[in-house]
Amino acid sequence: MDSMDIKNSAADAAFEEAVKSALALIGKNSVQSAPCAESPFGRGVAQCLAAVAEDARAHGFTVGEGDGYYVWAEIGQGDLFGILGHVDTVPIGEGWTAEPLGEIKDGVMYGRGVLDDKGPMILALYAVYSLIAEGRKPKRRIRFIFGGNEESGWKCIERYLQKEEIPPEGISPDADFPVINCEKGVAHIELKLKKPADLLSMRGGDRANVVMPLCKASIDGSYPDAAQVCGVTAEEKNGVTELTAIGKAAHGSTPREGDNAAWKILQWLALNVGGEYVGLRDMLCDDNGKGLGIDCRDEKSGALTCNIGIIDTDSEKITLTLDIRHPVSVPRSNIEAKLKTACGAVGAETVAFHDPLYVPQDDELVRGLLSAYNECTGEHASPISVGGATYARALPKAVAFGPIFPRQANTIHMPDERASLTDLRRTFDIYRAAFAALLFE
Repeated sequence: MDSMDIKNSAADAAFEEAVKSALALIGKNSVQSAPCAESPFGRGVAQCLAAVAEDARAHGFTVGEGDGYYVWAEIGQGDLFGILGHVDTVPIGEGWTAEPLGEIKDGVMYGRGVLDDKGPMILALYAVYSLIAEGRKPKRRIRFIFGGNEESGWKCIERYLQKEEIPPEGISPDADFPVINCEKGVAHIELKLKKPADLLSMRGGDRANVVMPLCKASIDGSYPDAAQVCGVTAEEKNGVTELTAIGKAAHGSTPREGDNAAWKILQWLALNVGGEYVGLRDMLCDDNGKGLGIDCRDEKSGALTCNIGIIDTDSEKITLTLDIRHPVSVPRSNIEAKLKTACGAVGAETVAFHDPLYVPQDDELVRGLLSAYNECTGEHASPISVGGATYARALPKAVAFGPIFPRQANTIHMPDERASLTDLRRTFDIYRAAFAALLFE
């Protein structure tokens, strides 16, 4: 068997095993849940961290475990290079046509975590396995870092940075191809507005970074001749009108890919009740923050986006949790100040944030990853900017690298999260090519 046969054989076998491993990991529901003895993020996260630790040990990696917050797995010698991702997921949600805990149907892998981020991390891990199986020797220490709380607060990576060796550079396979060298700043801001007296309640959403797929409200009064709004049902009971709106979930960084159910309720109220609701609709029902007075853009990273992820009410206030992705050149403090003064807010508090990321296009890391992508795809692509926040921000120098291809349907955080086996194999091959060039002799 010549060297090319060995290479192809190792790659084919590794990809087949990666598919099996990814399906097994996706089969473990790792939405954050009640703390348990094994992990502060719940039993499903603990099971996933244990599974990747066992897998890495079986392939000769040194493994470190971080009290249920994270697992790291390392092989090789020399300067440290990090590959960072996560095993937790957003809630499964409704509307699936395939098994949300993993199945392959008609050449497509379905399941929560196929793209975000169990699938890509397993593909990257097995890409390294396959290169070692060919007899290649790492020229750097390659450390995989698996977090358990990326979707719900980043406590895992914060704990890692406090306790472990920090790679000076690396990648996060948790976003888009070809290479993301620019990530907007992220701010989750809790905004409190005065509640109209006749609005009895309004509730929807459970994650700021998900476009709200369901929202319900009740308003004092009967509206038998109400104008219809697509996706909203209205039912009158004892002089109170109950509203239910169905939207479409999507990642909070790309609100236009979803359909926000809160917007539908506000539109219904503006059309049929008027008054204060017209102002609320005009203030809140756009995805660029214009109504809130925070719209802005820059050349490096594009326009600000704004998503209403959570809404709730009490006797006096409407409380909104906004997911805001702001341009890299715009300080978060500017956004906070405008929200506090420009929209008549009763209160505005930043509850979580991530500073922007920018690595120049001519950096060696960016050029190396881009070269591997273009070589494998035949494209002549350039680095891109996104609103998503990845663990790349945790390192002194890192970028996001895959797994979503240009023109591929992005089903992250949506029902039927999925990827074709063809795209998964392309991802695997790109990771192999990039790691071979950057990390192996």
